[in-house]
Order: sequence, then C-alpha cells, then structure tokens
Amino acid sequence: MATKAKVFVVKNEYQADYKVYFVTRKDQEKNAEIIAGGELADHEYQANVKVFITNHEYQASIKIMREHFPA
Repeated sequence: MATKAKVFVVKNEYQADYKVYFVTRKDQEKNAEIIAGGELADHEYQANVKVFITNHEYQASIKIMREHFPA
C-alpha cells in the first residue's frame, strides 16, 4: 500500500514538484491520485510532495477538484 502524500504548497513555481490547477468536475481531473487523500504539511521539510497552485490549466501537471485537495 502506498503511503499518504504529505503536501506542501510552495510560493514559487521553481520550488514545486508539480503544478496544480483546480477544476470543477471530476471528469476533468488528471493525476489527482498523486495528492488526493493526502494531508497538508505545516513545513516544507515535512512534505514528500511540493506543489504550486497555477491559474492556467495548460501549465498544470495535476488537475484536481478543490474537495479532493488535501486538507
């Protein structure tokens, strides 16, 4: 069984492992399983996945609905 992702949102695009874009429908999701069901890390050193939230869908490697994003 895979471990749960510990996700940290970085401030700069170059620091991120993945760029994330929020979609409105489940059928629009792409690679969401990478971080879905994970938890947010309080500090960068605690995270095993660093993400940057982008405003442009074409830049994103992960497209996920807000309710599936780790909390």
